[in-house]
Amino acid sequence: MHVIAPASSANLGPGFDCLGLALDLPFELADVQPDEPGFLLAEPTHPAVVAFVAAGGAADATLWWRSPIPPGRGLGFSGAARVAGAYLAIQRGGVDHGACRAGAMRVAALLEGHADNAAASTFGGCTVAVGEQVVAVPVAEGLLEQLRVVVWSPARSTSTDASRRVLPEQLPLVDATFSIGRAALWVAALASGELSMLRTASQDRVHQPARLAARPDTSAAYDAAMAAPAVLACWLSGSGPSIAALVRSDDDVGCAALVDELTAVSGDEGRVRTLVVDVHGVRSLGPQG
Repeated sequence: MHVIAPASSANLGPGFDCLGLALDLPFELADVQPDEPGFLLAEPTHPAVVAFVAAGGAADATLWWRSPIPPGRGLGFSGAARVAGAYLAIQRGGVDHGACRAGAMRVAALLEGHADNAAASTFGGCTVAVGEQVVAVPVAEGLLEQLRVVVWSPARSTSTDASRRVLPEQLPLVDATFSIGRAALWVAALASGELSMLRTASQDRVHQPARLAARPDTSAAYDAAMAAPAVLACWLSGSGPSIAALVRSDDDVGCAALVDELTAVSGDEGRVRTLVVDVHGVRSLGPQG
């Protein structure tokens, strides 16, 4: 079997450990080597294999994977890999798609330690994950097709654990209130189609200030994106060090200008991708892929 799970951008600014957005960078996993280039044999410690075994798959199974998702850049590589691994193991038992998704979500979220990336990779679109509860944000009809996500990633990675260590242990009430309101505004703006609200909705005082201060390269890219007229919203993707920005899909000039600006900021030390929102989530590509 051959399955695919999308990358994800978590937090979206103020939605710390709960908001996620699926992106069209795929993680692919197969239990027979596909007749396509780029597939690698998955080592036993690979997150896809760990999830495969945790979901009931055989520990001695041979799995093959490929993905353009850059590890350690805040784009949900491990989340997508774990969702794909768990889904493949459950699917091999003859379980239907809905049950496979639910099971993959549980296994991946447990292994991840937080469900935001796993939820987006499992269900696609924009999701809210709180504990074991996951809800797809009811986005206004056709809205996601009107958006592109420009993602800047630096050459140097960072781990989620290292990024969490820079966060303050306590937070002033005014900052907590600031971010809670904007996380709610994200959901309301997407549901209503009020794109003009998204720039405000992506602001945060819980985790972004400390994380941006720890990575001057990321901070420079974030500032450049926030200054671009075409940007509807901008945030630190997951724990970083990537940043993501929303632009309208019909604004070719504004999108190109943003890509040029981010490329100029980072030079050879970063990469800029223009993506769309994945609305499918994890799914099977069939026995032959």
